[in-house]
Amino acid sequence: MLKSFSVQNYKNFQNRVTLDFTKSRDYRYNESCVKDGILNKVLIMGRNASGKTNLGYALFDIVFTLTEKITEEHQRDRISFINGSSNSPEAAFRYEFQNGSDEIVYEYRKTEPAVLTYESLRLNDRTVFEFDYHTGTRDVKGLSEYNAKSLSFESIDGSLSVLKYVARSTPQSDSSPMHFVMDFVSRMLYYRCTYDGNRFIGFFDNIRYIDEYIIGNNLVQDFQRFLHDTGGIDMKLDVESNSFQKILVQRLKYKTIPFDYNKSSGTHSLELYYYWSRRFDEVSFLFIDEFDAYYHYELAERIVRRTVESVDVQAVFTSHNTGLVDNSIMRPDCYLILEDGKLKSLVDSTTRELREAHNLEKMLRNGEFDE
Repeated sequence: MLKSFSVQNYKNFQNRVTLDFTKSRDYRYNESCVKDGILNKVLIMGRNASGKTNLGYALFDIVFTLTEKITEEHQRDRISFINGSSNSPEAAFRYEFQNGSDEIVYEYRKTEPAVLTYESLRLNDRTVFEFDYHTGTRDVKGLSEYNAKSLSFESIDGSLSVLKYVARSTPQSDSSPMHFVMDFVSRMLYYRCTYDGNRFIGFFDNIRYIDEYIIGNNLVQDFQRFLHDTGGIDMKLDVESNSFQKILVQRLKYKTIPFDYNKSSGTHSLELYYYWSRRFDEVSFLFIDEFDAYYHYELAERIVRRTVESVDVQAVFTSHNTGLVDNSIMRPDCYLILEDGKLKSLVDSTTRELREAHNLEKMLRNGEFDE
């Protein structure tokens, strides 16, 4: 699991901001929000332009750094990569992972998306490797335990991650910290619903077409039931063939209409959730950005409840909807507020002891959690 992530000097985050999953409290309700003492479900609230999407891009920069999986164009943008109000040339990223009893810390710094200036990996406070391209310092002694004695690091210049180089060039056992990080990162998933389709980062190395997946896996009736049971949408779906392919259609009394032509934004968003939820058991870490942008508030609540109660993957939602801040859905330690480059839980934003009976939304609207 991911224990914590921090980033500094990246896009709108000039100062260090940390998403700390270890700050769970001893609440005796909605315990599925926590796994092994680490927050397993989190909802981040924030006003427009507070940085919710940029936080997702920052967290998933590791996907860009270590894999060839799908990335977002905004992650690759050199102009906006470094915070515009800082005179520092580097953005800094830090990931802490928990793998059983082991703690793995991976850190790096960059001057632009594809140029590393520093990189290190530590296992339980022991250095596996450390590269500093400014000073020329290279500590690779710890790599001797991981089949890397024959590798040459003289040509490593920051255009290629050391972790990626070693993991791809040598056999790594399941207990290797490099194997763990590479496997975890390869299965991370960020997605959001946009008017023009399915925007996602990670997990796949090419675009996937959702209707083709539903049709190809004989899931049309299952998807129809999902729309009804989760979204309250009564729609008869079927499959027809045109000159090029099979397509998903909505069957009406006198004609059929291609599903893509007739679905609302909310139905499209539900289809994305259905599609990705079929793969949630393969995902290591899930980030759904503005997941409820096209949802009625009741549907947004159902989606969160469904994910909290039946999905094991560590997940982060972002939203503007204060109605989701409710002790019947999650817990005070799982609700975070992003404002002015700072990320704090409701628990850490007030001196009051928060209890299950408290109306968290009312308190939020009344300014209880304002600094």
